[in-house]
Amino acid sequence: MKRFIRYLYEYEQGKRTRNVGFVKVEQDDYECIVHVHGKGLRMNEEKLGLYLFYEEDGVCMGVWQGEIDNINPAVNCRLHYTKDDVGEAENFSKINGVIMSNGSGRKYASVWNDMAVDVDHMTVWTAKPKEVLHEVEEEPAEAKEPRSEEVQVEARPVEVTPVEEVPAENAISVSREAEEPEVQAALETSEREDCREEAPGYMSKMIQRKVTKIQRKELARLPRCEWRLANNNFLLHGYYNYHYLVFIENRQMMYLGVPGIYHEKEAQAASAFGFPDFIPARELDISLTAEECNEQEEFGFWCRQVRHPFY
Repeated sequence: MKRFIRYLYEYEQGKRTRNVGFVKVEQDDYECIVHVHGKGLRMNEEKLGLYLFYEEDGVCMGVWQGEIDNINPAVNCRLHYTKDDVGEAENFSKINGVIMSNGSGRKYASVWNDMAVDVDHMTVWTAKPKEVLHEVEEEPAEAKEPRSEEVQVEARPVEVTPVEEVPAENAISVSREAEEPEVQAALETSEREDCREEAPGYMSKMIQRKVTKIQRKELARLPRCEWRLANNNFLLHGYYNYHYLVFIENRQMMYLGVPGIYHEKEAQAASAFGFPDFIPARELDISLTAEECNEQEEFGFWCRQVRHPFY
């Protein structure tokens, strides 16, 4: 069983614009369960269409799964699918994430391999016509009925029910109570405020700090032994999302900071990649635009100490 967590992003004009939550995936060779947790979606409509997607010859192929309703403006749902729910059985191993969209054009996506995906030009998967379909040409146009193999996107919306009542078949279900404490903590501000002082990775020290925003190429200013950090996967992930890093200086100590949001799962990932400490942006003298931060979550910088170039 593979288990992993990926960020959920809003997309505008084909580009990631802001983090709106995360997706938790539990997958084996036969089935997969996807928990979607999003917040601050800024939607006027109350429904989102949900697609699984994979890429084929550079084209983003979406497989319709159903509709999520009762968004207010958060989404907290679970999707269970098998090889029978992805169009063709061979598509199961190709699935690379989920895409959600509404009628007004808002799009949200989570990508398993964290690579760029052209969500704006997603093609909805349909079955290839069977050989016998040529006989339909002899029928009067008004007598034709759409065949399920040909019009997969017209599938009946999936019923939304509480998580504890989800049947074994494929379903999208709104979770009124998160199934795990750490998931709820990642979404509920009040609980995050209660636990963060004791949570691992939270650093509320060093009052006197000098903060400098940098680009990734400026890591070359550090001693040569630190240059390897330019290819650190966690650093690349944060840099791709917010397009900058920071140097934080405190007396003779220097820290390298990667922008991101705080929750316990993220703390585990950051620590695993060598960025064990978190400094909230509100504790730093730094000016940020809306694109450079996340106003919906506890935004700050995942940090590690690096060798100061002048000491």
